[in-house]
Amino acid sequence: MKRGVFIGLALALGLHAATIAELFDALKKQPVTQLDSMQAKFAKLGVRKVQDGFYPSATLFASYEHYNSPTNLRPVPPTELSRLTPAHKPYPFAQTIERVGAKATMPIFVKTLFSLTKKASAMAKSAKLKKELEFYRNEALILGSDATWRYLEALQDAMEARKRSIEKMYEDMKNKVESGRAPGIALDKMSESINRLDIAMNDVAIKKVQVKSRIESVTGIRLDAPVPFVQKKRIESNEIFALKPLEYAVRAKEKGVQAAYDALYPKLSLSVMWSENYSSRDVFMGDDVHRSYGNYTLGLSMPIFKKSDYTAIEMAKVDMMKEKLRLAKTKQALKAQAKALSESLSLYEKSISLAQKNVENRKNLLEYAKVALQAGRFTEEEYLRYEEGLLDAQSRVHEARMKRWQTMAQLAVIYGNDLKTIVE
Repeated sequence: MKRGVFIGLALALGLHAATIAELFDALKKQPVTQLDSMQAKFAKLGVRKVQDGFYPSATLFASYEHYNSPTNLRPVPPTELSRLTPAHKPYPFAQTIERVGAKATMPIFVKTLFSLTKKASAMAKSAKLKKELEFYRNEALILGSDATWRYLEALQDAMEARKRSIEKMYEDMKNKVESGRAPGIALDKMSESINRLDIAMNDVAIKKVQVKSRIESVTGIRLDAPVPFVQKKRIESNEIFALKPLEYAVRAKEKGVQAAYDALYPKLSLSVMWSENYSSRDVFMGDDVHRSYGNYTLGLSMPIFKKSDYTAIEMAKVDMMKEKLRLAKTKQALKAQAKALSESLSLYEKSISLAQKNVENRKNLLEYAKVALQAGRFTEEEYLRYEEGLLDAQSRVHEARMKRWQTMAQLAVIYGNDLKTIVE
């Protein structure tokens, strides 16, 4: 009956029980991931936009033109006029002219387009890798937050156990106080210790709410308890994946320098135009006149001197050097961080083992302290120190486990490991 009530309440509150794999899958559908996908898609469209420059462009046009003196519908050679006059045919001159036609242009050779295409491709690759890196970071956020939540749950259980232990000793001491075998201040000391535990447990409850909110913010799932998981595979540390977006950003800047130089090269293009030209009244006969006119042009333009082109080259070089220095700085930092995290990971394993042994020792010492308190060989302060010592030892075990998972998650991000393949 109680289980049914709990399930109904959980459903009413929107709480879920999920696996770590389901949390990672939910991350893919959230706005935080979709935004990164859109940015990668936008960068990919940037490549297409540059490549569009290789294709011809065409436009249609139409115009109605009126001049203050007769104007030719198209250029007219003298030989054509000499034939029109004896034949009394309309001249291709008029004050009002209507034109319709089409224009098309096509690049034959524009060197900058090749460099700009390579630059855009490198930027698109950088954006794609950055999207993957951000996804791995959010996976690490989920795993680290869940590990923190598990730590807080274990810490709360340890606190509740200590509280129950002190409350039991409180009842035993209460009997002694009532019978006059112990001073009343002994109860105050234990009551104060219980109160401090209540305050600490309330702080833990606040932190659990914050961790739960953090997981929900990136997965859209509101959990009622931390998700259990175990490691099924070691981190593959072949290369520092976190550097790849920057490496491709540097490539893009290098191609940007090349594109700035390429702007100094000649440009070869082809243009085609055709028009149909009409007038309802020519200047000679007053009749309708119609002429077709078209041409194609193979044009070469070559820059001789433009100061801003050389400034653009220098700016591109400085921009490239800034990106290279940023890469070098990040590489140095990530190498040091990866080394420290790898060393810490093995040390945390040792910390867990040592802390577990300390817990067993503390449990034995606490049992001795309880007997000593009952026998009057220990004061209340001495007994309570042993309670606190056991709680501290248990806290260190759970904290070391939490930090081990968080360290592993950080390494997974640096080396580009999908945590879904590492834990289950």
